[in-house]
Amino acid sequence: MIRKVSMAFCLIVTVLFIWVWHHQSQFNDHSRKGFFHLRNGELDQAVEAYTKAIRNKGRTIFFAQAPSAYNNLGQAYLRKEEYAPAIAAFQKTLEMSPDAVGAYINLATAYLKQNLPDSAIESCETAIQISPEVAHLHYNLACAYALKGEDQKSIDSLQRAVELDGRMRVLAREEDVFNRLRSHPVFSAE
Repeated sequence: MIRKVSMAFCLIVTVLFIWVWHHQSQFNDHSRKGFFHLRNGELDQAVEAYTKAIRNKGRTIFFAQAPSAYNNLGQAYLRKEEYAPAIAAFQKTLEMSPDAVGAYINLATAYLKQNLPDSAIESCETAIQISPEVAHLHYNLACAYALKGEDQKSIDSLQRAVELDGRMRVLAREEDVFNRLRSHPVFSAE
């Protein structure tokens, strides 16, 4: 009797291991495909691959969350200009990984693309509490304040972004949202 129970237990553990390993392998394969398609601008294929990766990750039973896959899925939707599913994917990322600063940056970008500056400000301010030295957070915050017409807050945030990373000045020079602020020295200083 003990031998039968032992054999049954071993069989169950083996089947479980194979199940988890198979779906983890599928997750990894689809994630790599998604990355390849996203990098090459094949956005529909990237969405499909990341969706399959997420589905397989959920079947692994253990460690079933995949915040990076959701974040990458959101980036594919963002590049497709499908903002509602992008926002949903970034929010799902943050549910799983509340300190994922990159997801906050992406979420704020999606909100800005939809002309939702208040939501972008909330996203940036939350992330700045986590990681205050990330230039892109301050840059997105500057864009959001500019959209709202809060020029001084926009300039202050942009100056902080440029202090953290001088490349933000180059981005700002090309950003239409800053057109009325172009005379400020933050745009011309090197």
